[in-house]
Amino acid sequence: MCTFKTINEQIDILKHRGLNIHNEERAKRYLLTNNYYNIINGYSKFFQDHEDHFVDGATFDEIRELYWFDKEFKQVLLNGILNAEHHLKSIAAYRFAEANPRSKYPYLQIENYDSNSLNRNWKLISRLSKILSSNCNYDNNTIYHNIHSHNDVPIWVIVDYFDFGTLRDFIRCLPRNVQNKIALDCIDFINDNTPNFNGTFPIDVMNSFIKNIHETRNVCAHNNRLLKFECRSDSVYFEPLHSVYTISSNRNNPRKDVFTTFISLQCFLSETEYSVLNNTLRKRVKHLNHRLHSISVNNILSSLGFPDNWHEIDPLPQS
Repeated sequence: MCTFKTINEQIDILKHRGLNIHNEERAKRYLLTNNYYNIINGYSKFFQDHEDHFVDGATFDEIRELYWFDKEFKQVLLNGILNAEHHLKSIAAYRFAEANPRSKYPYLQIENYDSNSLNRNWKLISRLSKILSSNCNYDNNTIYHNIHSHNDVPIWVIVDYFDFGTLRDFIRCLPRNVQNKIALDCIDFINDNTPNFNGTFPIDVMNSFIKNIHETRNVCAHNNRLLKFECRSDSVYFEPLHSVYTISSNRNNPRKDVFTTFISLQCFLSETEYSVLNNTLRKRVKHLNHRLHSISVNNILSSLGFPDNWHEIDPLPQS
């Protein structure tokens, strides 16, 4: 059974395990307002040489800095993912409207989706119907305006109400010829970030990238710990991208860490957007490196799947 520990008892436990606390009053306030479980159980393991014992020189301030780094890293990464989400919404809405130019509410019609995934299609249609019904009675949104003014809500209007999970399912449910057009549109982003690319972007690769970006987005948006996070499935191997980072197609080398998701954003972001994302994350790592004294910053990079000394690589040019 878990028993309640006062803040003073929590401090005593940490000191007994070898953690240096230079300002106990500040540490007590921090634990009170940030939750011992989230801070210590989530981040102190990086500073321990064996179970429940801290490495020589480890400090409470280092744990606090690591917690703050994880939070900032998530915010920066989430901003990049939101940019990718914006592009995908625009492309998917355009290609769907192009394929269904004359019918009202075409996204509620089962025949406009891939006939090989009927169960998934009906679930999506139900979700889209709920988006319409939950907004049709309030006159402060564009769905209400379109229903009452045009008796129709076009895809380019409702798509703005999709969360990332709905967007992902919408793209997966589209006929393969429409998905192929979306993937083809993404090649401009790949060309921006990988100038020597001259191939195709298979839809199974695109969908696996979107799936793992979605999972990573949820961790960032819900402020769960990103360090040591892994997606449930490997990204499908994409040689033009993965080979640049010496990522293997071997099944014994998973492609489900944060770094693999991060580099996959090159397929959905402009060169400038990806450069800003890359360089901002790099600055966050460099800042953390200056704050860590008892462990190497490479321990933290490794927990995210990033290469050792990644922060020392030259920044990408920003136009």
